[in-house]
Amino acid sequence: MTGYRYSAALALLALAAPYAAADNGALLASQCYQCHGPNGRSKGEIDTIAGKSASDIYGDMREMQQKPDVDIMHAQARIYTDAELRAIANYLATLR
Repeated sequence: MTGYRYSAALALLALAAPYAAADNGALLASQCYQCHGPNGRSKGEIDTIAGKSASDIYGDMREMQQKPDVDIMHAQARIYTDAELRAIANYLATLR
């Protein structure tokens, strides 16, 4: 019976993993909204990031990690791991 429970738990985790990653991206991306507007849709001079391609968002944030601090965005990008940057980029790309 223990083997069955273990297998069932693994199956449930495998099914939940994509949803957990999406939730993580949504949570992490919420930090972006302070400057880029609600759900990444800016109403001012700062770029709208919602709907940009995931590769563009990820590339921009990786580039910011590599350069000296120019503004808050460069410092902000440095706090995330590569996996977190990908989760943020993937989530923001889904917003329309």
